[in-house]
Amino acid sequence: MVTAEIAAGFPALVLVLFMAIWAITIAVGHLRCSDAAREAARAAARGEDLAVVREVAAESAPSGADVVIDEVDGTIEVRVSTRMAMPGPLGDTLPAPTVSGHSVALAEAG
Repeated sequence: MVTAEIAAGFPALVLVLFMAIWAITIAVGHLRCSDAAREAARAAARGEDLAVVREVAAESAPSGADVVIDEVDGTIEVRVSTRMAMPGPLGDTLPAPTVSGHSVALAEAG
């Protein structure tokens, strides 16, 4: 009798485990996007070339992330975003949420 109950509840347990892993993946992706934007904004504020700034962001960001750099009146804003698919065999069937991070820095005079 207990075996039948475990067999009936096992798919729900697996689903909850996949959802927990997905939630952790999304949180880590958000943190990586925020860190990448912060590092890129610092590099841009120091006066680095845009190619170097994009490379700095790409090193810290999740793979396939989009990097947008805007400079307005001495203020540099960097936005990094990417889509986080669910890990495992269901990853392509479910909608992938977009995570992003942005940072603003003042350009150093010089």
